[in-house]
Amino acid sequence: MNAMEKQDILIVDDDPSIRTLLSRSLERAGMCCGVANDGVDAMERIEKTDYALVLLDLMMPRLDGVGFVKCLRERQQRGGGRPVVLIMTAAPDRQDLTSTGDMVQAVLTKPFDINDVIGLCRDCVAMRRDSESGAPSY
Repeated sequence: MNAMEKQDILIVDDDPSIRTLLSRSLERAGMCCGVANDGVDAMERIEKTDYALVLLDLMMPRLDGVGFVKCLRERQQRGGGRPVVLIMTAAPDRQDLTSTGDMVQAVLTKPFDINDVIGLCRDCVAMRRDSESGAPSY
């Protein structure tokens, strides 16, 4: 079996302008990004690529953010990798995320400050890659 390709971030959002803004900004900051239109597209990409981080919109067609996290948990229980998950939402009540358990590390409210997102993503990717290599995290 071939080793999976590694990328830093998978951006999952049904809004093409959000995907473009995030991917261009994060790539300029030195991170390698993939994009997906919704949760179904994201699950297909996760099967082929090891992402350190998933930036995930909540409200999407076909498979929403909560449904994606549930699928990701099932995949992890079958031995798949576990990326860091950050939820992005414009919903003021942030929806009930209790069903996601410990799979979601943070919730980012839209509109967001792109510089804050870049810094958070850089930290999360470094933390995940350090944990894979066994390096101590400080």
